[in-house]
Amino acid sequence: MPVLQLHPSRRCNLACRHCYSSSGPDIRQELPIATLTACLDDAYAAGYRQLAISGGEPLMYGELHALLWHARELGMTTTMTTNGMLATARHWTPLAPLVDFLAVSIDGLPAEHDEIRGQTGAFDKTVRHLDVIRTSGAPFGFIFTLTQHNVDSLEFVVRLAAQAGARAVQVHPLTMDGRATATLPQARPDGLELIVALVEAARLGAALGVAVHVDAVTVEQLMRYRSRFVPALPVTSLTQVAPILVVQADGMVVPLTHGIAGRFMLGSLGTARLALLAERWLESQWPDELAQLCRRTWEDLTACETATAALYWYEEVAVASRALIAGLPRWTLGSVPA
Repeated sequence: MPVLQLHPSRRCNLACRHCYSSSGPDIRQELPIATLTACLDDAYAAGYRQLAISGGEPLMYGELHALLWHARELGMTTTMTTNGMLATARHWTPLAPLVDFLAVSIDGLPAEHDEIRGQTGAFDKTVRHLDVIRTSGAPFGFIFTLTQHNVDSLEFVVRLAAQAGARAVQVHPLTMDGRATATLPQARPDGLELIVALVEAARLGAALGVAVHVDAVTVEQLMRYRSRFVPALPVTSLTQVAPILVVQADGMVVPLTHGIAGRFMLGSLGTARLALLAERWLESQWPDELAQLCRRTWEDLTACETATAALYWYEEVAVASRALIAGLPRWTLGSVPA
């Protein structure tokens, strides 16, 4: 199902060390609701059927109810990611009927969680609100950011999910975007860490009865399911090359993932509606260039001798896009300019 990933605001009650959008309490950047509802209309017409809201902290966006309502009126599935600290009965209960699935960020043991959040007591505040979320009847789960150093904490998170009544745990590898580039430069999980996470996810899911999904694939899976990763040419539709479409809080429309090189972006909602941006983009060379970038990235990764490695596909494409622009090899990691 094609996904519109929407970041209506960079306002947040926290300034987490791993935040890909560098959101925080002092950031006021947000998009007007009229811009977002028009974007939803155009995205639905283009074939996007799921709305995934993140941020920033979505519960700090004043027009969140209107945004969710509009998505539901269109017939879109709605999901949302939150740090959970503001999910009081007053804030969350009116929204619950409009959200098909809520992902609550839990990043390890209490001390680990608080350290990455930059706030003592953050873990306890989030856990206190799990009762409110569960009582509302909305399906919910946890999202756990995997680093090079915390796979041992996954069992704690899955056990907490089982105790709290969460339906699933999503394990999302840390990406080198936003604040993480400065605060966690050596923490991106490598292929071995991802393999360990995949094994642990299978073990814990079976043992504790909670679905555990890791946003990673093995090289074997990459080879077996090539068509899922490499779009066919020529590109004739937006969803063909961008099954995930990201709208940032600054209005920029980004295919596939955060961190993709700037020249692949569709443009800004501040200059035109999504329908027009998409029309112009599809008439340019960039959709086919992006498909070719995916093909070259796939070829590089499947040519590696380490066939047991695992990887986070979208991060690999983002890194490859920045390396391409900078004239560097795909495997050159770090802060490569867009």
